[in-house]
Amino acid sequence: MTTEPAGKKKATARRRNRPSPRQRLLDAATKLFIEEGIRVIGIDRILREADVAKASLYSLLGSKDNLVIAYLERLDEEYRQRWLDRTAGSREEDDKILAFFDMAIEEEPAKGFRGSPFLNAANEYPRPETDSERRIVATATAHRQWIHDTMTQLLTKKNGYASDAEADQLLIFLEGGLSGARFLRDVGPLQTGRELATQLLGAPPIDYSI
Repeated sequence: MTTEPAGKKKATARRRNRPSPRQRLLDAATKLFIEEGIRVIGIDRILREADVAKASLYSLLGSKDNLVIAYLERLDEEYRQRWLDRTAGSREEDDKILAFFDMAIEEEPAKGFRGSPFLNAANEYPRPETDSERRIVATATAHRQWIHDTMTQLLTKKNGYASDAEADQLLIFLEGGLSGARFLRDVGPLQTGRELATQLLGAPPIDYSI
């Protein structure tokens, strides 16, 4: 009976426990896109980082643009889950809305103050020319729309009337804080945005009966 060498056993175990090619592609793309941007990163560099063959990329995703969309979709899914986990024990609508600001204040330093990857992605395609580029922008925009819709629903429940305009203001505070934090490499603008949001949430509801 032959015994497999220890070194070969370890190599086999590593391959067995290794993430799938798709996950390795997404992990590599996420790191490179967030740190350096999307359009400056060539597909060959992603393949080297992921240790995946080009044929695997095209069979799994079809193109770099589809990889960008998958990257944004995964970030969006993870972001929504973090917000849901964070607000699971909150009963107050204000606390749930301010959680968006608190998440940004906590996460931006660890991310190197790179701002919103969704806003950054949309900015890289100011005039999308192909269907896939338009889908990239639409995917990035869908994340913003989810935050706006969530804020609107919470505010409408709190105020008793449609509160789209108030959600517009709150989202501007959040996005402005993210942009300022990226520019200054400091959470100060985000803290200011949170203070403005707190003031807006504390203002008396509009009385439409007058």
